[in-house]
Amino acid sequence: MANQDKKNRQVTGTSLLEVRNLKTHFFTKAGVVKAVDGVTFDIKPGETLGIVGESGSGKSMTAMSIMRLIPSPPGKIVGGEIEFEGKNLLSMSEKELKKIRGNEISMIFQDPMTSLNPVFTIKKQMVETILTHQDMTKKEAIDRAVELLDLVGIPDARARLNNYPHEFSGGMRQRVMIAMALSCDPKLLIADEPTTALDVTIQAQILDLLNRLQEEMGMSIMMITHDLGVVAEVCDRVMVMYAGQPVEFTEAATLFDHPKHPYTWGLLNSIPKITKKKEGQKRLEAIPGLPPDLRNLEAGCHFAPRCKHAMDSCYSKNPSYEPCEPDHFVRCLLYEEKEEVLSND
Repeated sequence: MANQDKKNRQVTGTSLLEVRNLKTHFFTKAGVVKAVDGVTFDIKPGETLGIVGESGSGKSMTAMSIMRLIPSPPGKIVGGEIEFEGKNLLSMSEKELKKIRGNEISMIFQDPMTSLNPVFTIKKQMVETILTHQDMTKKEAIDRAVELLDLVGIPDARARLNNYPHEFSGGMRQRVMIAMALSCDPKLLIADEPTTALDVTIQAQILDLLNRLQEEMGMSIMMITHDLGVVAEVCDRVMVMYAGQPVEFTEAATLFDHPKHPYTWGLLNSIPKITKKKEGQKRLEAIPGLPPDLRNLEAGCHFAPRCKHAMDSCYSKNPSYEPCEPDHFVRCLLYEEKEEVLSND
């Protein structure tokens, strides 16, 4: 079950970020890679949206597209709309984007060791970030950096500002990255696998920290992860991605209690469950096969070759992304063709 405590935070009905039919392709010698292929979702103020899926499903590329950080060439946003507070990010100049990036939308990347510059002190990197976006003196920026390091739980913050990234542990580096991302009080924080490569205890501390900071600052969070445990802990709504497309989108509690897409069933069935001995231990189920080659996508549902519920039509007809229930979207012919929907027993 998803954690219900997170519902206490204030989530308003107006969308802060709206992404509609976003398409990001990479043009390579081996063919066109459709990394993001028709992604649609929104994030409300004060909300945490989880984006989950296997490696290569398009989660990080969706985030990079929102930040307009796609390497070009070979990458290019070829379609769709991205609106932040009603402003179209895709039509902005680079100068206009710099006012948004790091200031109103910040991002925590997967690996803090490669995101932080190893040859500069934490002070230099944090102060430079603050001065880029805030009208402050250098002394005020240093004081702000100390305040932020205190906020994220780094002891003796003023002294540690003079340290280099390699002098921090993995968990502490991640806290530094969070502090840098929060330096300009962003309205939206994109967290790309913020707990990857951290042990379970540190992972829990980072998630608790993000929850607390969100409540204090009222910001929205876009949480990219492959870990459904993280989703259950911190997310209000969830978008499940497969082969560059969203396949299910709904509230976190609904996703865990009433999943609709066979891919979501597979993800949930691969999680160990704590059961009493008398109930017996079920063997974990693996999703058969491998994700498709995004350079050579065949007609029909991209998940069909791995789906034990696939029908003949699944191999020829590409399912549309439609609501199967109020506020519950799914991309699957089981619902489109009104077949008897199989439950996830």
